[in-house]
Amino acid sequence: MHLKKESELPALTEQQLEMLRRFALFEASLDELRAALAGVFDIEFESRLGAADSFTQRRRASGDFRVPEPGIVITREHIANALERKRFELITERDLVVWATVLLLNDAYALDPGDEDLIADWLNDISITLALVEPPRTQSRERYNRL
Repeated sequence: MHLKKESELPALTEQQLEMLRRFALFEASLDELRAALAGVFDIEFESRLGAADSFTQRRRASGDFRVPEPGIVITREHIANALERKRFELITERDLVVWATVLLLNDAYALDPGDEDLIADWLNDISITLALVEPPRTQSRERYNRL
């Protein structure tokens, strides 16, 4: 494995940055994000049924891009928007878990410095705590409805 200096990594294009912004607002699906970032960012989710009907979660992400300065700032409003969408059943619990996990694992996102601890706690709770119980297999809403 050859590690590259950050200066050798490709910068994200304006279209890729816009897709990341749209994903953070539930205006783009995970599949759209993957397509737009093909070759520079990938994420995989794997769930397995373990002993005593427990679920094992595995998430793998790889980023091969220069971290944008400034990053795409994630604020309390992003969290409120996500929870509101879940409350009105515009997204599934699985959509919420995937969203939070991508925001945590993609280095293009930066947490609002004024609320960094609060936002990090919420994203971690959503990503890890909710994922510990496998949500019922309902159809994921790949295209997110706007409120």
